[in-house]
Amino acid sequence: MTRRTSSSRPATPEQLAYLKSLALQTGTSFTLPRTRGLASLEIDRLKVLEATRGRHVEAPWEADPRERPYATALHPSEVSGFGSQARWRSDHAAIVRTAARRRAGELTELARYEVEGERRVLYGQRIAGCVTITDRPANGSGRSYLVDRGLEKDGYAALKALVCDYTDLAQRLQRIPMARSSLRRELEP
Repeated sequence: MTRRTSSSRPATPEQLAYLKSLALQTGTSFTLPRTRGLASLEIDRLKVLEATRGRHVEAPWEADPRERPYATALHPSEVSGFGSQARWRSDHAAIVRTAARRRAGELTELARYEVEGERRVLYGQRIAGCVTITDRPANGSGRSYLVDRGLEKDGYAALKALVCDYTDLAQRLQRIPMARSSLRRELEP
């Protein structure tokens, strides 16, 4: 008979309660860990998220980056050709439309920032084959704003630039950049 180690024993109720509280504070979700070791790793991950709020953070790769591609990255099956000859695959468009009717892609946190005492999160999500960037409250309740749609055509560098510029603008204005009052103030002479 083998002895069970603490890493193979189920997560404790205290760990799960702490995970839930950290997830609410950071505005993120998590998969329930099966073991105490996995619960500890998830707690550490959420603590880092809270400590880095307001800055663009990318999740560290624990394995080969090709195994966990960026959520909005193009898949090789979506395009044909290279460089200036690259084209969207016509058969892929029909597949995307059919898949989009069934469900939207997973929400991916792109950045966090804080204005006027409110924590906000920029999320990326593939909806109907298009990458959609939204600005939402970290606590889950409140006004959400559409930041951009269709960004997948411009690539990952454009996404990173948009996120960086948006969070910088939020810090400079100390307001939500997409809020009507902010836009009106910026557009008035």
